[in-house]
Amino acid sequence: MIPSITWGRNFSGLEIYLTYDRDHEILDLREVSSLGNASAEMALVAEQAPRAKAVVMHISLSAAVEDGELSDATWKQIIDDLLDEFGLHGHQLVAVRHRDKQYDHIHLMICTVSPLTLKTPSKQAFLAPHARQKGVPSFALKKPEVEQLPMANIVWRSFNQFALFRLQDLCRTIEKRLELRQLRTHLEMELAREAGPSRRTKAAHEHRQARTGERSLLERADDIRAALELPSWHQAARALAAIGVGFEAALRKSKKTGARIVGLTLFDLRSVNNRIKASDLDTAECRYGLLQIEKRRPADAITFERWWPENTDYLRACPEMKVEEVRPDRTEFNLYRTQHFEARRIARLEREKLKRSHRAKRKALSERLTKQRKEETARLPSSQRRSFSVAFTKNVRLPQLKALDDEHRTQIGKLRLPRLLSYALFMAQHVPEKTVVKHNDPVFYEVPAHKPSTKEAVVERSAVAPLHTQPHAEPPVETDADIDRQLAWLAQQSGRSR
Repeated sequence: MIPSITWGRNFSGLEIYLTYDRDHEILDLREVSSLGNASAEMALVAEQAPRAKAVVMHISLSAAVEDGELSDATWKQIIDDLLDEFGLHGHQLVAVRHRDKQYDHIHLMICTVSPLTLKTPSKQAFLAPHARQKGVPSFALKKPEVEQLPMANIVWRSFNQFALFRLQDLCRTIEKRLELRQLRTHLEMELAREAGPSRRTKAAHEHRQARTGERSLLERADDIRAALELPSWHQAARALAAIGVGFEAALRKSKKTGARIVGLTLFDLRSVNNRIKASDLDTAECRYGLLQIEKRRPADAITFERWWPENTDYLRACPEMKVEEVRPDRTEFNLYRTQHFEARRIARLEREKLKRSHRAKRKALSERLTKQRKEETARLPSSQRRSFSVAFTKNVRLPQLKALDDEHRTQIGKLRLPRLLSYALFMAQHVPEKTVVKHNDPVFYEVPAHKPSTKEAVVERSAVAPLHTQPHAEPPVETDADIDRQLAWLAQQSGRSR
């Protein structure tokens, strides 16, 4: 179950979002007369607490697809647990279930100002930081728990303190109780991040590698870890330079203390933009943040904070630096990128020009139709003017404005450009492949990887290619299904869909 929580002050806007043009049903109403009057009644109560800022509490709860559709009674029990956690029992609430997704989910609109006290909930008790246990979720303490704990282990915070974390922990508890699909808590995810690079970090490096063709530093993680374990920063610098890796201090600037060192950043000497944090090298057994590295060094070793300001140009004194691989030639790809961004800039200017022209035309048309309606309405009896105005708007004004808008969208659509290809995909389409043909006399010939995606081109290629290797053999006849498969493959390789 995935929760989400947002805050605001606009009850009517949230009501429109929950109900307008959506497949929905009212799951629960509390302390309000009806859904149509809910926003007005909530706003009236919220006005009685002028100092309250976030008076609208919007919570969405989404069940997993494999959990199926939960019953109304189950959702209402979940709502009761949520209100109990935040101390919102007795507050105005609207619960709406949406059916516009594959998974079952509900939305809650809650007024944080109580209709009885005309105040937001009072502060709640929490465990003090030193009393918390690692890996154990933290909830607002109940009254019996407060009475059993010493006052030094209790702190009082606002009712919405750590709201999202508490909501996530509550969902994990509900999942276990109802035997739903169980997700990890934020504390469990924190422990997983300590065990190594997160999936997001790995995905970012994989994406960059596909885009630029450069190896990620994570592929050399073992060598980098071994270099960082050396007893001094001078030795670590020489060892890293030998494998083509540099490092620099990560600084945090502030007005009071100026710039101070807060971490370590590693980068590829062949591409300074290819970089990672030292903490990305963490494993389940050992951590490689700057502070953790310093702790494992000998007591008499010079700290990085003292060593770095005097050795920022340490690479000049590292004769061990070597390059094990040649950087890919990106000349053709850079030219393609430049042309793509220039075409994007020209298309953006053209879109802005079309938008200005469309606004002027729409305004002129609207004024002309308004004038026409007034002139024709003035010639009618007063009893017929209102119905005529409604009919004119529905049958004349709106269709003409819609036609103008459709024409504008068509013009804008013609300026849409294909997406920018990654380096790997660009090279796959533009670098010719060497193809070996098994024959008595083998012949090597180049077949461009990028061909026009037309049925005539595929037929021509399939008919011509065999002539290079078997001049006396009849070319095989390809069926429409074979041609369609080749066309689909070419479209997939070029990033397009048929």
